[in-house]
Amino acid sequence: MNATSPSLALAHSNSRRQFLKLIVLTASAGALAACGGGDGGAENISTDTRYFPQSVASGDPAANSVILWTRLGTLGPQTDGQLRVQVSTQEDFSNLIVDESAVPVAAAHDHCLRLKVAGLKPGTTYYYRFLFSTGNQAWASSRTGRTKTAPDATANVPVSYAVTSCQDYIGRYYNVWAYLLQTEPDLDFILQIGDYIYETTGDPSFQTVGSARSITFTDTAGAIQLGDATAPYYAASSVSNYRDLYKAYRSDPILQQVHERYPMIGIWDDHEYSDDCWGATATYFNGREDEYNPPRRDRAEQVYYEFMPLDDPAIASGALNKDPATLWPNNVLYRRLRFGQNLEAVLLDYRSYRPDHLIPEGGFPGKVVMSEPVLVSILGQTAYDAVKANFGPYVDTTTAPWNSYLTALIPVLAQGYLQAGFTGDAQTKATDDLTGLVSAFVFNQLIGQFNAAVAAGQIPGASALPAIDSTTYDALPRGIAFLHIGKQSFFSELGARYAVVQPTFDLYAQYMQATGQYEQDPLGATQRQFLANALASDATFINVISTVSTAPLRWDLRSATNLPADYQTVFKPNVDQWDGFPQGKQAFLETLANRPGAFLASGDIHASFVTQHQTSSMAMPVADFTGPAISSGTFNNFVESAISGLPGLDSAQKAAANQALVLGLDQTLQASAPADEPIVFADTTHHGIMVFRVDGSQTQVDYLLIDQSAVSQNLTGDSSALIKAFSRQRFTLDPQTGKVTSAS
Repeated sequence: MNATSPSLALAHSNSRRQFLKLIVLTASAGALAACGGGDGGAENISTDTRYFPQSVASGDPAANSVILWTRLGTLGPQTDGQLRVQVSTQEDFSNLIVDESAVPVAAAHDHCLRLKVAGLKPGTTYYYRFLFSTGNQAWASSRTGRTKTAPDATANVPVSYAVTSCQDYIGRYYNVWAYLLQTEPDLDFILQIGDYIYETTGDPSFQTVGSARSITFTDTAGAIQLGDATAPYYAASSVSNYRDLYKAYRSDPILQQVHERYPMIGIWDDHEYSDDCWGATATYFNGREDEYNPPRRDRAEQVYYEFMPLDDPAIASGALNKDPATLWPNNVLYRRLRFGQNLEAVLLDYRSYRPDHLIPEGGFPGKVVMSEPVLVSILGQTAYDAVKANFGPYVDTTTAPWNSYLTALIPVLAQGYLQAGFTGDAQTKATDDLTGLVSAFVFNQLIGQFNAAVAAGQIPGASALPAIDSTTYDALPRGIAFLHIGKQSFFSELGARYAVVQPTFDLYAQYMQATGQYEQDPLGATQRQFLANALASDATFINVISTVSTAPLRWDLRSATNLPADYQTVFKPNVDQWDGFPQGKQAFLETLANRPGAFLASGDIHASFVTQHQTSSMAMPVADFTGPAISSGTFNNFVESAISGLPGLDSAQKAAANQALVLGLDQTLQASAPADEPIVFADTTHHGIMVFRVDGSQTQVDYLLIDQSAVSQNLTGDSSALIKAFSRQRFTLDPQTGKVTSAS
C-alpha cells in the first residue's frame, strides 16, 4: 500500500536535486522483513563490511534533519561510485521513508559520503544503512546505524548526552567508549569537543611507541619528520596522511559501534591539525623554524569534513561536499544546536582566531619586556620598591659601556641559537635580541661564554671582557625579562606555553593588553557576537563548549624550601588554555555570568575538574565541567614528564618536585586555586567521559572514570572487568543560582 507524505529532498554533488516520495511498506511484505529491506523480496541484501570499512556515522541532529556518513572502501583511487541509502523508523527497515539508489560517491573525497537527510520528525529515532550494488539485484549493506533527531524547540523533555575529548589510538584501547556503550545505550547524542585524532604517528613524549596499536603513513614523504634520525616519527601534513589517521581510528570496532549507536556533534581543537596550534601555525619546533602553513591547515580541515558527520547550514539537504574556498581562514566551525526547551549547545572554536602565545617559544630569556619605569607607572613607586627584589637588573645595550660588548656577544648568542637547531638567520636574531634592554644575569652569562672561548684559544687575538661586578649589578635598574616569567632556555615550550611564573605572567599580560600590544581574545569579534546571540536563547540551560578549560590551574610552591629559590613561587602549568588570557578569560566568564543557566563543558587538559567561578565582578557563578581524556596520556603524566626536563634541578630536587607535584597533584591544584575560583573536584590520573542529563530543573553531570593504567589493556571484550574498572562522580547544577553541588 502506498501513501503520499511531504517530500524529502536529497541533493547530489552535481547540484541536481531529486525529490523522493516517502514510501510506507506494510507488514505484509514478508520478503522485505526476511531480507532486511528492498522492494518486496526481489532483491538480495546482506551485510558486508568489506565495502564499508569504517562503518557508518551520523551527526549534527536538528529537529527535522540529520547528517549521515559512510565511506565506500572498494573502489579504485580514481573511480567514482554510487550508493543507495535507506532510512526507516524500524530497525528491520520494514517502513522505509527514504530509499535513494543513486547517491554519488566521489574519489576526490576518498569515497566518503556526507549526506543531509531533511524532512524528518523531531525527537524521533531513525535507523539507516548504505547499500552498494554488486549486480543482479544483489546489494552489499553497511551495518545499521541508529540516530535521533533533536526534540522540537518548545518540547519540555529531558536531554542526555556525553561530552568527550582526546581519544589517542596509538598504544591505547577504547575501554571508556565500551563502558559507555554498555551502561548508557540510550543517550541522545555525543559532543566530541576536540582531539578526535592525534596527528602524530608515535610521539614518544605521550604515545606508546612500538605497540600493536600503531599507525604508519602511506605517504611519509608528504609528512613532517619529527624526532631524530635514529628514532624518527611523523606528523600528518598531506591529505593522505590525515586520511590515514581517520581510517585507522575508525577501524576500531568499539569506535565504530559508538558512531553506529549515537549521533555525534564535533568541534575540533588542536590535534585535528597540529598540537598547540594557533590559526595555521604549528609549534613542533618551538621557534626554531617558521611553522605557519596555511595549505597544511586547509588539508587538515578538508579531511576533517570528509570523515566527520558535520552539517552545512547553507545546504537544505543532500550530499555535503566542502567548498575549498570556505576552508581556513574562511571556515566557520563554531555553531549552535537546540534540543527542546531545556538545552542549547553552543560550540566555540578556540584555535582558528586566537593570537600566538604571549611568550613566544623562541623568545630570548634575557629580553626585558617590562622596564623599571613601566613597572613604577603600573604599580606605583611604593609598591614597586616593596617587590622589586623579585625582578632582575638589566642593562641598556644601546648605551655605553654596554654597546661596546655587542661585537663580541652577538656571535656568541648566534652560535647558541645554531647549536639549539635554529634554521633562520641566527646573526640577525641575535642582533635583534641583544639590542635594547637585556637581563644583566643573561648578559653576564654570555660574557662568561665569550671569555671561556678566549681562554681556550678559540677566538684568536681576542681579550677577555670584564663581567658586571656585584656593585654595578646592584645599582642597575630592575625589570621583568622573559627569564623572570619562566623562560630559561632557547626554543622551548617551558616558560612559553607551559610552566610560567604566575605573578609576572599575569602582570605582563595585563600590561600588553592595556597598551594594545596583545589582544587577549581567542574567539575573535565575529565569534564573540555569535556567542552573545546564542546566550539570548530562551533555553533553560546553555551549554557553552570551550575545547580548552577555564579551570585556574596553579602550582603554589612558595613553601617548597627543598627546591631552589627560583622555584619557590606560583606557576601556571598550562597557558595554552584560557589561563594564557587572564583578562580575556575574566571577560569571557563575566559574559556567561550574565545569563542564568549558562555553563561550560571543556576538555584538552586530560584531567577532570569542576570549577565554580565567582569573582567579584561576576553577576552569578559560572561552572566549568572539564572532562578527562578518553585515552590520551593524563595530565599527571604530562607533569611528571615536564619535571624531568626542568633546568637547574638535581636528581634529589627533581624527586622532591615529583613528590609535591605528581603524587599530590590533585591536592596541590585544589589548594593553589584562587579563593573566588575554587576547583571543587580534581582528578588528574583517570581517563573517562562526562555524561550530562538536563531537564527543566537541573543539570546532572556524571564523571565516568577509569585509572590511567587501564588504557593500555583491552577490556572491551570483558564486560565484568570493565564494570569493575570504573568509578562515578556526580554533580548537579542549579540554573537559577549557578551553584554546583556534589552528589557523590
